Amino acid sequence: MPITDWDTAYSNRLAVTDSAALIAAWSTQSEAFARQHDARLERDLAYGRESREAFDVYHPEGDVNGTLILFHGGYWRALSKNDHHHFAAGALARGWRVVIADYPLCPTVRMSHIASCATQAIEVAVTHWHDAPVVLAGHSAGGQLVSYVVSEASGLSDAARRYIKRVVSISGVHDLRPLLNTTDLNDALRLDEQEAIELSPALGRPGHSFELVCACGGGELDEFRRQNALLANVWTGFGLDTRAIEYAGYHHFSVMDLLADAESELTRQVTLAT
Repeated sequence: MPITDWDTAYSNRLAVTDSAALIAAWSTQSEAFARQHDARLERDLAYGRESREAFDVYHPEGDVNGTLILFHGGYWRALSKNDHHHFAAGALARGWRVVIADYPLCPTVRMSHIASCATQAIEVAVTHWHDAPVVLAGHSAGGQLVSYVVSEASGLSDAARRYIKRVVSISGVHDLRPLLNTTDLNDALRLDEQEAIELSPALGRPGHSFELVCACGGGELDEFRRQNALLANVWTGFGLDTRAIEYAGYHHFSVMDLLADAESELTRQVTLAT
């Protein structure tokens, strides 16, 4: 059936009845995790000039097996790195350094600025920590950001690209054009058609060779499941090794809980264990 209500088609908060409580719990869990692991945490390392152009870094005990750079979701208009510390647990337990990146939000800035910030954050992080393989991961809006950064259009340097072995987009939005049909969301994003096209990974090309994993919950909205399959399908055509995965029993928010479990299949994906 044709979609007539695009706001509902892309509203995860409406689709998940207890979404407000889940997101509020993230903040509490994140703060508790940060306190527990304070000795292994560096906070607010700047990659740019603005206060939100910064990342937090967890360092593992012993040898470093890799670096995971994680971008939060929130539809480019909400949340921060400070809500996501506990999602470092799985990778950290597997001996991975975890960089949790922040970025400015709409409507204070446009999405093109956020995309530039994500590119700069990855450039700086990879320059600092390239002693082991690098994986990029992002949830929802963060999934779009990490996919865009490795696209041909982003301007990420070849020096940085050579360290990035895998990109994991979790519930990512890879074609932004449907968001032009939303009212509530696009009031904040202020997307126009040109910007939507330029920032859509599915409408571009990968900028180098890496593995792409697109993962989402099996209980997500139909549009998110479609977007999840879309990028893996399109970028296969450019010769990438791609996978599209759906986790049965998980929705848009609960799928992130898998990153807190060192033995989950999603944590294994972001740590090159499968």
